Amino acid sequence: MKLLQVACTVSIGGATLRAAFEAAAGITAIAGPSAAGKTTLLRAIAGLAPLREGTISFAGRVLSKDGAGVPAGERDAGYAPQETSLWPHRTVRQHLLPFCDAARIDALAGRLDFAHLLERRPGSLSGGERQRVSLARAMARRPLLLLLDEPTSALDRASRIAIGDAIKRDAAEYGAVVLLVTHDRAEAERHADAFVRACDGVARSVEGFDAQA
Repeated sequence: MKLLQVACTVSIGGATLRAAFEAAAGITAIAGPSAAGKTTLLRAIAGLAPLREGTISFAGRVLSKDGAGVPAGERDAGYAPQETSLWPHRTVRQHLLPFCDAARIDALAGRLDFAHLLERRPGSLSGGERQRVSLARAMARRPLLLLLDEPTSALDRASRIAIGDAIKRDAAEYGAVVLLVTHDRAEAERHADAFVRACDGVARSVEGFDAQA
């Protein structure tokens, strides 16, 4: 069974976040107040931020330990950050082509409802449309570890639910472990199989969703 094991400390400005939890296949929602360190923790798991100390392992493989680790590009992880960071000169289709074939692009465009945007460039997209593309890029390779930082925050409630359903369905097809940072209770309670709360310098497993901890 694929299992993400986190037992580490990350630095957030002058503060720290001590994280200790496990996540299995399915969606684990990470909640907590703003500036609690949720984004920094996701970046550390992705290999984009260093650990202060401790270990992150996935499927029995150590990804990070005490500041050293596997490069981000070798982690079989897809990461959708809050900032969509799309290339202005590329069409939506061109953003996805480096990561998957045409059939996968069409499948993602259908599931995430952006087939009508494939030939457009980011400058003509709304915030919500850009989020759909960023999310598709993270999902494109069918990564076994999918890290999503508020990926639907610019969408309305109905669209958040629909996109969440699509993420859950797509990830379930290949048994991905998904970490979803969200402040939306309805989104989390509908889609999450487990919960982690980040608050007061600690991130740990909890029984249910609590956005403010």
